[in-house]
Amino acid sequence: MATAASPRLRSIALPAEHGSWGLTLEPILLGLLVAPSWGGVGLAIGAFGLFLLRWPLKVAQTSRKQKRYARMRMALRFAGIYALLAAGGLLLGVWQAGWRPLLPLLPALPFGLIFFLYDTQNRSRSWQAELAGPVAFAATATSIALAGGWAAAPALALWAVLVARAVPSVLYVRARLRLDRGKPYRPALVLGAHLMALVVVGGLIWLALLPLLTFGVFGLLLGRAIGGLSRYRRPVPVKVIGLTELGWGLLTVLVVAWGY
Repeated sequence: MATAASPRLRSIALPAEHGSWGLTLEPILLGLLVAPSWGGVGLAIGAFGLFLLRWPLKVAQTSRKQKRYARMRMALRFAGIYALLAAGGLLLGVWQAGWRPLLPLLPALPFGLIFFLYDTQNRSRSWQAELAGPVAFAATATSIALAGGWAAAPALALWAVLVARAVPSVLYVRARLRLDRGKPYRPALVLGAHLMALVVVGGLIWLALLPLLTFGVFGLLLGRAIGGLSRYRRPVPVKVIGLTELGWGLLTVLVVAWGY
């Protein structure tokens, strides 16, 4: 019974999408690596709690429609725990660093609302939601950096580099899945987004807002996209593509942090 219950609890408590874990944890990890502080730790805990909160709320909504009330009650319990975690982390962050680190959340709010609207309609796989979510959550790195005492410009550069990593990657994964399924895709859009990311990163390096190593890892991301959409690619399961992107995201964060 315990063995059977564990997968059910995981399906209620934890998001199943590999990509969402990576694109959520990357800003938290980057912010804490380059600007560690107790205020940043609090904001990281709050952001992670908010990320976890979304899933049981969604499960509870679906379970209520299906009249699976026991599952709904369990989901609401997890939602309550995650809400307390998010609130406690936010209070710790504000107590340690004040309200200034929360300012980046204002421009991130519209993107968060777009994701929320699509997610509540069970359309989280739409391109609008998959692009808006990472853009909104990337602001976490900026908030953590501000809590660590960074100036506004270099802190905003963290947001920019994470968006430059996330948006082309989302487009690449969507195109790769369509290609492997024999559906039409738009390689020019994917490669154009990667080239634009290189231009943005190069500009921020020129302004001394990002380390030079950042350009190298973004060049590797472009090479990954070219190879992954070529006829020489090897078809792999969807799960492998997701786990590989987790690896690319971790590599990007570690290289940027090492550059600082």
